[in-house]
Amino acid sequence: MRLGRLLLLAAGLAAGCSSAQEPHGPPVLLNVYWIVNGQATPIWATSSTGVIQAPPGAQEIDFVFDRVLDGDRIEDTVTQNGIPTTVPKATPPITVSWPDEATAMSAPPFADTVRYNSVPLYGGTTSYVLLQPTALGFPSSDTVTFALDKTGLTSFYDEPMIGPGSISVETGPLSASFQLPTDGDASTAVPQNYMLPVTFTNRIAVATVEPYIHLSAGGRDVPFQIVGGTSDGLTIYLSAASCLAGWPTGAPIAATVAAGAPDAFGVPMPAEATTTFMAVGSTSPPDGGCGVGDGGVD
Repeated sequence: MRLGRLLLLAAGLAAGCSSAQEPHGPPVLLNVYWIVNGQATPIWATSSTGVIQAPPGAQEIDFVFDRVLDGDRIEDTVTQNGIPTTVPKATPPITVSWPDEATAMSAPPFADTVRYNSVPLYGGTTSYVLLQPTALGFPSSDTVTFALDKTGLTSFYDEPMIGPGSISVETGPLSASFQLPTDGDASTAVPQNYMLPVTFTNRIAVATVEPYIHLSAGGRDVPFQIVGGTSDGLTIYLSAASCLAGWPTGAPIAATVAAGAPDAFGVPMPAEATTTFMAVGSTSPPDGGCGVGDGGVD
């Protein structure tokens, strides 16, 4: 689905604005979709009766209208290397906010772009306006409000959109999960060099989350290192510390992300996440070299 969305978006942006031969009539906002991992979930529709909750790690918000809009009110056309192209307006017709921006804020501060696509991705004669965070996600456990400037969302005949002036969504709490080959328990076997993925429901900063991660086996701490992560900031990978010869064998290894681990906006995770696995291999961990809490399991 993600590839299809990207192809349609590219086609819409390349096509530019629709002609002014469109029929009269104010554009009607039909739906608003919250996009996570390429999957669209409706958070508002003309029949909506209240605010719903959505995962905080959204990559895009789509505002779907029943007809094409005047794209010149949403994007500017500029010439780059002799080729006309569209860029978002400095003052977009859709803006986003939440009540505690002074404290729930990422570094660098949250930013987004607002674009227009006349391709009917959502069927019929629809078009849509898309808001994309520059870096994925919105603050967890918050109320995010989108303000719609109806003078910037019009038909080609200056007819303002029909729909609410603002739409709110409640973002769910930050949570984490460990991605093991099977459901994590003491019998889940992995190689000693296994890189354990930890996936969060919102973007995180490695430096602020690392102190909340703990691994132990046989009553001893297991030193670990974070060996990478995905570009969207949702997943990190754990391996045994370089002073060990891989994960220790002989006892189940318990992994925990403690409650309080913050998302990229500083909002703490309310509940801990845990899993257990067993490392399988023939390499014995060293008896020393990792300092206090050596991870060797006899």
